[in-house]
Amino acid sequence: MKEHYYVALDIGSASVKAVVGEKFHDGVNIIGTGQTFTDGISKGKIKDFDLARNAIIDTIKKAKISSGVDIDEVFLKMPITETEFKFSEEELRFGGNSTEINGTHIEDLLETLREREIHRDREVVTVYPIHFKVDDLHEVMDPKEMMATQSLFVRAGIVLANRTLLMNAVKCVEDAGLEVLDVYSDAVNYQHILSESEVELGGVAIDIGADLTQFGYYERGTLRYAGSIPVGGNHITNDLSEAFNTPTEAAEKAKQQYGHAFYDLASEADIIRLPQRDGEPDIEVTPKDLADIIEMRLEEMLMGVFEALQQQKITKVNGGFVVTGGTANLLGVKELMQDLVSEKIRVHVPNQMGARKPEFSSVISTVSSGIMFDELLEYVTIDNYETESEDARHDASEETSGSFFNGLFNKRKEHNTRQLESGETYKYPPGKTSGSAPEEAEYADYAYDETRSDETVTKRSEDTRQGEQKDYRGYMKKFFKNLFE
Repeated sequence: MKEHYYVALDIGSASVKAVVGEKFHDGVNIIGTGQTFTDGISKGKIKDFDLARNAIIDTIKKAKISSGVDIDEVFLKMPITETEFKFSEEELRFGGNSTEINGTHIEDLLETLREREIHRDREVVTVYPIHFKVDDLHEVMDPKEMMATQSLFVRAGIVLANRTLLMNAVKCVEDAGLEVLDVYSDAVNYQHILSESEVELGGVAIDIGADLTQFGYYERGTLRYAGSIPVGGNHITNDLSEAFNTPTEAAEKAKQQYGHAFYDLASEADIIRLPQRDGEPDIEVTPKDLADIIEMRLEEMLMGVFEALQQQKITKVNGGFVVTGGTANLLGVKELMQDLVSEKIRVHVPNQMGARKPEFSSVISTVSSGIMFDELLEYVTIDNYETESEDARHDASEETSGSFFNGLFNKRKEHNTRQLESGETYKYPPGKTSGSAPEEAEYADYAYDETRSDETVTKRSEDTRQGEQKDYRGYMKKFFKNLFE
């Protein structure tokens, strides 16, 4: 990014968010943010192009004002929807010549893996290294400056997303007057909200957004599994609206001010007046009444995550669960999770000044991903690309690979080359890189029942609640507590 700044853009279901950051010691320093609420996106997909584009323009304008940085390039964050994951290997041979490994060699390997994946309806979003081997002797996280005579080997994960979804997202950003430098999937980004020990031992990040709940499982330093279910905080709001016959705006306000995710700890003392949609007099409810609805829906979301993990035979989460996203603002989220599983629970709130909200976790993590890859590649581009016009290079790349995003990544290479030639490269202190991982199998995104997500959760009587607790909840809690031990 210009002047060493990184700008990440998150086109979310409730709002578009942007952060301007820079490398600071071993973390990220956020110097500006922007956020615009919009109805143009739902469940990670653009549903109204004009609304989404205008929200991007407004968000970037706010980020420019707050940071004092002129923004025309961004890293784009993509959700874990319509996503597949693969694991692959590649080797670079040196033929007996002593070679000092640098970022060019690493980038060459990762680009070869990217170009190998040609699909009609899928596009490679991110290729992330799991581990490297130097001369088939040393398994390392970062091989730069090591000497090799025979080969450099990499085992990497490949994130593929729906091509149409990506094309529309990038086009929307470009129509807003911005250049997309790179795209990072939340599947890779979430590792940055976990601590080093959580990533190493086996931790799960759960991001509960407005219309989408996303999650990723990391173990031995790398991504092992990720998925999403099409439910989020808006479904809780809709449930409250239906249960108490109140407008959506009133339900959202009550949720934010008085909502509690754990029924047993919710207050019965406060009185909340809710207007009625049919013109009838206001009704009075308590936070405990709200919690009765909130807990049911949130519990259903979490059960969906647990079931997806169980289907992938992930039954040990020694690093614990980390919950973030806008819905994590609700009181009682941690207590509800602790009531469902035996592992340690942590609610993640970013500690960067100006972005201390859990809904900013993902977009800040995108900045961290940009920094991590730039450090790994040393801002270096592959030198074996012929120098030719941009139009000619774009046409050639489409002919050889059929990949919509080859042009995007070539632009990133050109950007890095310009930085090197102008001497603007910023030398950061060493940062974290991905660790080693066990052998993996291919897997696809978890398929949540779409018809269930829009079913309204209604208020339960105390007798019904007790009966359900004795039956379904009691069984499921016992099942998952035994599962994640």
